[in-house]
Amino acid sequence: MAKYTSPLNADTVSSLTAPPARLGLQTKLTLLDIGLIVIVATAVGISTFLIRQQVQYLILALSVVAGLALVLIGATLLRKRRLVAVPIRQLMRAARAVGAGKLDVFVPVSSSDELGLLTHTFNHMTQRLFEAQAEVATYQRTLEEKVTQRTKELEVATAQAYKLAQHDILTGLPNRALLNERLRQIIAQAARDGHQVACLFLDFDHFKRINDTLGHDAGDQLLQAVAQRLTSAVRESDTVARLGGDEFVVILPGLDPDKTTFEIMQVITRVRESFLAPVRLGDQTPTLTCSIGVSVYPVDAADPGAVIKQADTAMYAAKGAGRNAYRFYTADMNARVQARLQIETDMRRGLMDDEFFLVYQPQVEMANGRACGVEALLRWRDPQRGVIGPNEFIPIAEESGMIQALGARVLRDACRQVMTWHRHNMMLRLSVNLSVQQLEHESWLSIVEDALVASGMPARYLDLEITESVIITHPENAVATLMKLKRMGVSITVDDFGTGYSSLSYLTRLPIQAVKIDQRFVRGLEQNKNDEAVTQAIIALSHSLGLRVIAEGVETIAQFEYLRSHGCEEAQGYLISRPLEEPELRAWWKMQDEESRIVGRQGDMWRQDRGK
Repeated sequence: MAKYTSPLNADTVSSLTAPPARLGLQTKLTLLDIGLIVIVATAVGISTFLIRQQVQYLILALSVVAGLALVLIGATLLRKRRLVAVPIRQLMRAARAVGAGKLDVFVPVSSSDELGLLTHTFNHMTQRLFEAQAEVATYQRTLEEKVTQRTKELEVATAQAYKLAQHDILTGLPNRALLNERLRQIIAQAARDGHQVACLFLDFDHFKRINDTLGHDAGDQLLQAVAQRLTSAVRESDTVARLGGDEFVVILPGLDPDKTTFEIMQVITRVRESFLAPVRLGDQTPTLTCSIGVSVYPVDAADPGAVIKQADTAMYAAKGAGRNAYRFYTADMNARVQARLQIETDMRRGLMDDEFFLVYQPQVEMANGRACGVEALLRWRDPQRGVIGPNEFIPIAEESGMIQALGARVLRDACRQVMTWHRHNMMLRLSVNLSVQQLEHESWLSIVEDALVASGMPARYLDLEITESVIITHPENAVATLMKLKRMGVSITVDDFGTGYSSLSYLTRLPIQAVKIDQRFVRGLEQNKNDEAVTQAIIALSHSLGLRVIAEGVETIAQFEYLRSHGCEEAQGYLISRPLEEPELRAWWKMQDEESRIVGRQGDMWRQDRGK
């Protein structure tokens, strides 16, 4: 043990016991104070020694404990290292597999500590990734299937669109585009082989009338039936196309120049025969006829467009010949077609420029010769052609649709004029011709009503003349419309009676008040016994049904007397007066009125030919 050495050496004691150099007024230290100081110093020294000894022992103890702890920790870490290395290597291998795209891996969980939690989280992640991959694969398969399906649908739609672009939707026949393409190929082949090609242009007569009467659905069915019959009537090598509406084209390829006409006539005959049987549309069975124009390559034209155009021209010639006919193209047909087109163009201009005007042909009572009415007739004063009669422009007006505007103007102007005469005591009945197109038009009833209201003319003074063809072809439609006109107070007359096929069964059903004997029968009264027999039959039949009889086209006194003697009530014709414009009609009326006052009775005034 170390020797204890006192911290109080001689110098220290000397310094403590020595008196201060200068005490002044300070209190002097007593011996007691010095003693206390010595005791305290001694205690401090001893304590310091003891503390130093304890620290050395403590450091030694701590060193031993630390060494034991290090040994323990090393042993523990060595053990833990073996327990952690295996799961970590498993996680590393699994992670590399996931990185390579293999997501169906699973690492066993060998502990519940942080490493076990990490392993569990890793397994959960790979499971979710695997499920997500499966979902993506499912979506991809679905997408691929959708793409495949849409691709097929697109291919079908493209094929359908291509077909629609080249085929008529309603009938399935080639349309104008495909017709032109095929005709170019056929003509090119014919040019190489030295053959001829025929083009048949077909237009069905009065199709619009049938379509408007039976309805557009029935019209579509009719067009489909037409397509089927045409396809069945032609050869397998022929092409049937629909251009639009009721216009069809048949192309006959590869014709031997020596037999072209014969082969064309064979096809035309089969086509016409195919439409002899009526087409059944519900409870209706309309019969169709067609007008056919024919052109031949290279005789009539050298290119596809011209071949079709010349056939179209020939078709119009067939219509002009009375319909239900065929015509081969000739060079002079172009001039006639151009003339017709020019007339149509000039008519539209004339309608806008008020070039159309009315004339009035008087009608008289045969018993006393007194004027009872007038028939309003339309005329056209063309600046270049002069005055044109209705036979030249009315058919064009009907085909072009202008008849509606012309008919409405005729009715409006005529009603206004007759009402003006009424104000001057010229109490005349007004007769106006009514075409099939006008009768079928849905607005015609309102046009009649508007004309009466605007003019102020009572409906009983208006007489509408319809032809037998209206009754024959449209009986149900005619009855419905005419009944409405009758309820309005308008009277109905059957014009050109006896020229139709057979409408006698409808006379009892139609609300008609008069029958007009056609001028063809009147003209033959002096020459043909058959015409006399027909005229007597018409008068007798009409009277038995309570109908008034009017004879038109009376031109001689003998005709007048014959008709009057057999009971005909009224007459109209050049014997009485030609059609007159309004000023002339007023002058004619005044002359008749003066003669009536002088003679008192005009029954014999037609002994002289006054109208020619």
